[in-house]
Amino acid sequence: MVRKPPSRTSLVIVICLVAAICGWTVLVLTAAWLPEWDARVAPAPLQPTSAPGQIAAALALVTEPALIYLSLLFVALWAYRGRMRNLAGALVLMVVLGYGGGWLLKQLIGRQRPADAVQLITAQGYAYPSSHLTAASVGVVAVGTVLVVTRHRRVVQLRWAIIGALILILIGSDRLLLAAHHLSDLIGGVLFGAAAAAVSLLIAGVSVLPPFASNRPRARVARRAVDTDAGPSRHTKKRCAVVYNPARVADWVGFRRALDYELRTRGWAQAMWLETRVDDPGRSQTRRAIELGADLVIAAGGDGTVRVVAAELAESGIPFGVIPAGTGNLLAKNLGIPLDERAAMEVAFGGRTREIDVVQVTIDDDRKDHFVVLAGIGIDAMIMQETNPDLKRAVGSAAYFLAAARNANHPALHATITVDDGEPIRRRAHVLVLGNVGYLQANIPLIPDAKPDDGLLDLLIASARKPTDWLRLTAKVLTRRDRDVDELDRITGSKIRIEVAEGDHFELDGDPAGECHTLEAQVLPGALAIRVPR
Repeated sequence: MVRKPPSRTSLVIVICLVAAICGWTVLVLTAAWLPEWDARVAPAPLQPTSAPGQIAAALALVTEPALIYLSLLFVALWAYRGRMRNLAGALVLMVVLGYGGGWLLKQLIGRQRPADAVQLITAQGYAYPSSHLTAASVGVVAVGTVLVVTRHRRVVQLRWAIIGALILILIGSDRLLLAAHHLSDLIGGVLFGAAAAAVSLLIAGVSVLPPFASNRPRARVARRAVDTDAGPSRHTKKRCAVVYNPARVADWVGFRRALDYELRTRGWAQAMWLETRVDDPGRSQTRRAIELGADLVIAAGGDGTVRVVAAELAESGIPFGVIPAGTGNLLAKNLGIPLDERAAMEVAFGGRTREIDVVQVTIDDDRKDHFVVLAGIGIDAMIMQETNPDLKRAVGSAAYFLAAARNANHPALHATITVDDGEPIRRRAHVLVLGNVGYLQANIPLIPDAKPDDGLLDLLIASARKPTDWLRLTAKVLTRRDRDVDELDRITGSKIRIEVAEGDHFELDGDPAGECHTLEAQVLPGALAIRVPR
């Protein structure tokens, strides 16, 4: 995946926070006046048996760092299931750096707690930096980031910034009143937590700008772009059509809010929302978008939805944006389109346009269809057909392996292959796969020479006869040492016709498409204008 480089502002914030915690730690270790200052500003500790003391002890227990970090892991799981993978990664990193890094720094510094600390379970171990305020700072930044990524209103983000500051003050005051920390420990906890969160966001590729930061400069640029590109009318706003599969969009409210935000800040008109149905996976919806003059069509769904929308957009010249929301997402992976929903939106609106091939197939000489990734006859089609959709949603690509095991004894096919009207080639094949791209899930190079914009189609033929042949063949493919394997052929051409004497099932981009005896595939060079990362 192509990652967007961090902004200069993000780098400056991270550098400043890291420098601040490093400088403060050096000060704690070396400044002779700091212990006296800590003692002078420290309040008298509360009596543990008093009502205020019991309230303070309860607050310390409720804000225990382990509870905060556990909550963040649950939020990370929610973000991952909602296709916000960058955000999920950032939250997990915050937990790792906040908890693990804070513990390591405590061991390295080895600073003792105040002598009059109230003896509670929440006041065990070393004092610097404060674990409570480290976790609270990480949590405040994490929640603020979630509000930004999910495109909540700026007033909501600003309210959280104020609430978050009050939470830090409340927890810090509680730790002081229990004499669990020196004030310098608390300052160190805030600085370390903020630095850990900022570094996590930077590594994960999520913006580290404050939640209430304005996006007006970007909006001004977008408006200028619309004015110059709009054509005859300088005030005509561009229109975007979104063809979406409701079964695949996990967080519909968040998805729509995020896309509306992109349109609004870029000066586009409101989106045309076109929902797919079981009996119509996107064909009429895409035609409707073309009829209405959409300047950009976005498909939000799995490979099936992407294939159908791409087929209808072929040779239309309308840019095509992909928001991956399936199990495989093979087109997105092969083109470097982010699997993170918000990052994919950025590419759809701000990426470059790449013209790729679409493959038109004719089934049994009478039915036409298209694919953009892979098509197969035989065992791989049976695997796709027998994969349980509920299991696929639960365990992802692992569900395919269970279906593959059930079809391991699928009989070989007697196939006749004709390439570009040449002499027929006859094979006894277990696997017949046509590829417009070359890589499967986990970056497995099934047809590594296949390119989506070379005007050519690649056919892979596997003719293993024994289980040991399959094991050897699989190992060769995974290690990319399959060039001279007798049981494996790769054929290239712009038009390939496959005739199967027995007839068998076939699939297009992972979708079972019925049965056939003949399948003829022809490349439509550069037919699809798709948005990819710059």
